[in-house]
Order: sequence, then C-alpha cells, then structure tokens
Amino acid sequence: MPRHASHRRRLVRAAAALALLGLALPAFAAPAPPPVVKPRAVILTDVLNEPDDTQSLVRALLYSNEIDLVGLVATTSTWQKAAVHPEEIRRVIAGYGQALPNLRVHAAGYPDADKLLSVVRAGRADYGLAGVGEGKDTEASRLIIDAVDAADDRPLWICVWGGAVDLAQALYHVEKTRSPEQVAAFVGKLRVYSISDQDDAGPWVRARFPQLFWIASIHAFSDYPQAAWQGMSADSVFPDPGPDTRLMSPAWLDEHIRQGPLGGLYPKPLFAIEGDSPSFLYLIPNGLNVTEHPEYGGWGGRYGAVSARLGLYADTQDTAVGADGKTHTSNRVGIWRWREASQNDFANRIQWTLAGDPKTANHPPRVVLQGDRGLAPLELTVRYGEKIRLDATGTTDPDGDALRYRWWWYRDPSPPLFPMTPPDIASPDAVATDIVLPNAQPVPGEKVYHLVLEVRDRPKAGGLSFVRYRRAVVHVLPK
Repeated sequence: MPRHASHRRRLVRAAAALALLGLALPAFAAPAPPPVVKPRAVILTDVLNEPDDTQSLVRALLYSNEIDLVGLVATTSTWQKAAVHPEEIRRVIAGYGQALPNLRVHAAGYPDADKLLSVVRAGRADYGLAGVGEGKDTEASRLIIDAVDAADDRPLWICVWGGAVDLAQALYHVEKTRSPEQVAAFVGKLRVYSISDQDDAGPWVRARFPQLFWIASIHAFSDYPQAAWQGMSADSVFPDPGPDTRLMSPAWLDEHIRQGPLGGLYPKPLFAIEGDSPSFLYLIPNGLNVTEHPEYGGWGGRYGAVSARLGLYADTQDTAVGADGKTHTSNRVGIWRWREASQNDFANRIQWTLAGDPKTANHPPRVVLQGDRGLAPLELTVRYGEKIRLDATGTTDPDGDALRYRWWWYRDPSPPLFPMTPPDIASPDAVATDIVLPNAQPVPGEKVYHLVLEVRDRPKAGGLSFVRYRRAVVHVLPK
C-alpha cells in the first residue's frame, strides 16, 4: 500500500473562492468532522527500572478518559533484563481507583479501576530477541494480537517505554500463522511510538516489517542525549537555557503533582523525569495533536518520515523562543515548547482528583474554528496574496472564565529546505483575525502554512490555565 495512503486527509479545493481575491471572507473549510474518537493504546513499560516509568503511569491514568488504554504491560529493557513488575502497575491503578469518584465529577469517560486491572499483563522476562521465537508467546503478546484483531476500526497504538520483546513476539506469531495479506492487514492497524530503542527487538521489528508506522528517535544505542524525548525534562539534569526548568523542579512537582491518592504515588526522580510521557502526550486529543501526521508537531514532539518507502518517522527540528528569551533550534524544542501547557494540564487534573465539587477546579475551554466544533485540522485552499478570515466565535469555557486568544504561524511543519514568507496576521490576540497570505514566495510553487489558534483560560479563582488549540492547514497556490 502506498506510504501515506491511509494517513492523508483529502485536501479541500475551494475553486469558487479563488475569484474573490482580496476579500476578507471566511476560508472554505471541510465539513465538520465526526465526534472525537479516542485513540486505542497499549503501554509497554519497564516499570521499576527507575522512578520515571511510575511517574509516567500516574500521568497516563489521568488521561484514561481521553485515551482508551486496552493494555498495560510490564516489560524488560536494557536497564532491567530479567524481571518484569506488573505489581507496580496495579499499585498505581489502586491509587487511581481511590481518585476515580472525584475524576468523574470533572470529566466523562474515566474507566473503572477494575477495567484497567483487567488489561494488566506480565511481559516476557527475557531481554530482546532472546525472548522471541517458537513457543515464546506470552499473555502480553497475545493481548496485543487480540487488540489488533478486535472488531474495531481504530488503529492500535503501542507506546514503548522500555523494550519491545512482546510486540516482536506478537508479530513473530502472526507472521508464522497467517498469510502475507493477513500479515499486511495486521501491520497496517499498528502504530508504534517508542522511546528510542531499549533492546534489539525494536530494530528487528522495523527491519522485518519496514512499512510499520513507527515513531522513534534513532541514534547510537543508549546515546539518549541525542533523542527528541529529552525535551520532556533532561534540563532538570543537564543545564539547558531554552526550556522552563522551573516546571520540572522538585518544588513545582511537590506543590502541583504530589498530592492525593494518585499524585501522592508520583515518585521523586532519580535521573530525568517522565522520559516516556511523550509517547502518550502525542495521543491526547487537544486540537493540536494529529496522530496520523507526526510531521505536524504537538505535545509529543515532531518527527519526519525517513523515506517514502518506510513507515519510520525519526527526529526533526523545531525552532522556538525559550525561557531565556532567545531562539533555539533542536529536536528537543519540539517537546519543550509545549511544556507550560502540558504541565499545567497535568496539574489541573491532579486537582480534579482532590476536588469533589466542579466549582472548585478548572476545566479546559472548548474551541470553535469557522463554526466547526471538532478537533481535526481544517484544510483550506487559497491563492498567493489572498486575504482570509479565521474566526473562533462560539468558543466557550465551562467555568465561565475569560479567554485569551493567540493566532500564530507554526513554521516548522512546512518543508524545511525552502524559505517561506510569513503571513500577515492582523489581530493575533483577537477572537477573529484577517490573515493575508504572501503575494510571492522566494521559491515558487504551492506552499502549506500551519496556522494555530491557541486558547488559554483565566481561572477566576487563580491557579493554572488550561490551553486548547485548533489548527488550520492552509494550502497556498500560485495565481
């Protein structure tokens, strides 16, 4: 199947609008998308090799109303080669269960603790390919197979926080027992986001199934300072002037996270903090993340396709102004540029676990773009020099909080090798704005502009803001 056949949305071509050059009219948009569909995910974690996996588990369970967790698997890794610890997953779920009544006051969709316990599995207590082969199926590899085979059209995301032995065994079994066409269909339903490679099973899978959709930082084995996911928190260990290190400091975590029956289980760090969390932050339906497009960028970072023939997406660079007021460019920027929003979101959800009254906690705004209440990007088509109007009228806050709007051009998802002229955003802080696309480009041809609307609430009682987004992908054609 062609590389992106199942991942690209059809572009909306508004031919009639092209005659209306220069008029500030709403750009033609695709029809409203269907209701938000929760991503399905299995987490593979080498939990207890160090505290950061437990930290990530605490955060992940707070998003179990947004992500359908169909598997929680304790695995090995290069740091824990002969043991797995499903009991630690169960311990964190027990804390979640105590917090659940309050969580349900604030948001729908949180699963019962018993449901989460029912999908906990022990992976194979072998390292990498030593655990893959005939007769080496496990309850974890069978869970992955069953989840892919389920009568569910949604892809299955595998968030790999440690080793990939159980995923490799699942694919080994499927390849041995099914026809090539059935294997291709099985692989086509999988999506993988791995936190680098922490055994030799992941590279084996990619070599064996090269078209498998797989997001990963690719570098020398264990050379983690090179990885994009270090943007999550590495500056808490290694000084970096770009990210706001305060938001990962022990004092901030004590004040905002280590509270209550679930947050109280969040351990103090041994090394970096929550290095695995980008794998599921990527999946959160917040209006910015677009799971089928790693190159678009979002809370889990930004990754680019290494080849049109392969399913692998590897690190690429983002550019943003850091906490020091200077411009920074690196693969880590694609994660830390969103840190304030993602950390505040986490802290607000911890407050949900403590508050039995919705009036005593904050809740995220609901963003509308061009009358569209969904979360998918709006695909727009205009000509060079055309003026469009983007409008967030209808955006609301469930708490009645005042809202701040910010419209901005996200340059990085556009092709990096060709210079682009910035658009003119007339009212970047207003609920609606006119935007003039450049009349000419340094390099001719069609250009794609990612315009982001960022909406931040102002909690009446103080506290931390929620941020939600909408994205317009604007295709600009030559006249």
